[in-house]
Amino acid sequence: MTSSLFSLGNAIRTILLVGLLGVMFVFVQSCQLPESGLEGYSKGSLKKLTSRENPPAQPLSTFTTTDGRELTLEDLRGKTVLVNIWATWCAPCIKEMPSLDRLQALRGGDDFVVVTISIDRTKYEPAKFFTDNNIETLVPWHDGTFGIPGKLVLRGYPTTVIYNASGREVAILEGEADWDSPEALALVDYLIAK
Repeated sequence: MTSSLFSLGNAIRTILLVGLLGVMFVFVQSCQLPESGLEGYSKGSLKKLTSRENPPAQPLSTFTTTDGRELTLEDLRGKTVLVNIWATWCAPCIKEMPSLDRLQALRGGDDFVVVTISIDRTKYEPAKFFTDNNIETLVPWHDGTFGIPGKLVLRGYPTTVIYNASGREVAILEGEADWDSPEALALVDYLIAK
């Protein structure tokens, strides 16, 4: 008797193989992290935009300015907050600061704010940098404790952390970005609308 390619045994094996592949596909899909909705914005200068699986809690630190104002991130609950950690001695930080200033001018308001926190030696260095470089819409906040990099588990500068209106970290970008680019403005609009 000649075995046929289309025998009942081959049909059963094919059905079992297809079923096993289907089960494996479903298993692999269920093990992947859920999409955060940010994937579509991780392009251009935002290509390093990611979300951390277990982000640290929003720090409780108090930041200051040269004129005595104080700020905690808790003060900004209810807004989407883009926090940029930077220093005047950091070349990429200096390069991106004008685009952060323009982002604040374009989108800053009741629903969104850019907060730049300097880790310079004194609070006078960022203030002088803002004045000398016509950074007009941002406030030169300073971390006098120098603890913010550790609390946010940062690996370098500049680093930008984005919080939703509830104070939960939703994204992080290590390195510089063009914060007034079309993709950045679209990202901010998306986060404000969420």
